[in-house]
Amino acid sequence: MKTNFDISNQRFGKLVAKYPIEIGNYKKWHCICDCGREKNVTIYHLKNGNTKSCGKCSRIKYDLRGKRFGRLEVIKQEGKRSASGNMIWICQCDCGNITEEDGYHLRHGVVKSCGCLRKEKSAKMIRQNKKTIKQMGCTETFRDSKGNPLQSIIKSCRNKSGVVGVSYDEQQKRWIAKMMVNGKLVLNATFRNFEDAVDARRSAEQKYLK
Repeated sequence: MKTNFDISNQRFGKLVAKYPIEIGNYKKWHCICDCGREKNVTIYHLKNGNTKSCGKCSRIKYDLRGKRFGRLEVIKQEGKRSASGNMIWICQCDCGNITEEDGYHLRHGVVKSCGCLRKEKSAKMIRQNKKTIKQMGCTETFRDSKGNPLQSIIKSCRNKSGVVGVSYDEQQKRWIAKMMVNGKLVLNATFRNFEDAVDARRSAEQKYLK
């Protein structure tokens, strides 16, 4: 039987594709599972990872207790599974923190610490950035030429109202107008109408901003 893709002897999870066959209107690959059972699977399900075994053999179980993955040492099973069905393990990081991690992520190097490793790498990158170092401790970096705090005058990418300091609260079903000045919340009010929230924000800007 001819096929557009030859995946003979290629492995997909616990399945090894052997030869293509035609069943009804479907073209499938005859596969051998690691457990010895045979299964016919479409190439689509093989390549997309939808089918990785015969479905009848027991899942391979890994005992990770006492094993080390990066900075994490596995202590014991947590007793529950992740959304993908993998066992959750309780681990202790070299920094002392206790964390719960997916066994698959541990075994495949997806996670190597409680998060401290990522923080250290970020801090190192910041220390190597000359522009960032130059701005550290300089409060003027966060103000415009008139001395206004940038967070009070620049619209962030998360803003959906189109007006700085005005947002919509889905739970309250109200518009909220806020303003922070020198670390203090000088405006925090809710309104039924968008226009009223904007007016309150504009009034606060005239009062507190230069």
